[in-house]
Amino acid sequence: MFNEGYNKENLLSYKGPITVNLVSFMGNYLKSMLKIDHMLLKRVFRIFIELTQNVSYYSAEVIEMDSGINSGAGWFEFNELKESYKITTGNLILKADGIKLSSNCNEINTLNDKQLRELKRKTRGQAMIKDVGAHIGLIQISILSQSRLNYKITELNDNLSFFTISVNIEK
Repeated sequence: MFNEGYNKENLLSYKGPITVNLVSFMGNYLKSMLKIDHMLLKRVFRIFIELTQNVSYYSAEVIEMDSGINSGAGWFEFNELKESYKITTGNLILKADGIKLSSNCNEINTLNDKQLRELKRKTRGQAMIKDVGAHIGLIQISILSQSRLNYKITELNDNLSFFTISVNIEK
């Protein structure tokens, strides 16, 4: 029966390779589906794009597509709750990257909006020296969502962990 296991809060979910085309298509689908204030829709869309792009770019599980382009794999879901929207993504990461991700998320969660914007400027200034793309993206997600980054890193073996992150965006 269809209703068995059906979650009416879940508006969109996907598991597999997350390509740029898929992110664009799903983002536009969300924009057409949600009948909400334009400014809120813009924030939701930007957060969705940022989170799913992080999976595409930084997943330790990479799948070569027929086009020859490599794409990160993972999953995402978009839920509509009573007072917010919740976007969650998950993907494999190198175990060594988990420490840095955890540190970045914890730092971001301690800062207010003004401090986050300053950290974003400082981090962007370091972009020529080292790869800070995911860090800037996480800062941007926190600024746009105006909420904490809820994350979990689960160690799978000596080399890999699974990273799950979600944010709530108040309606």
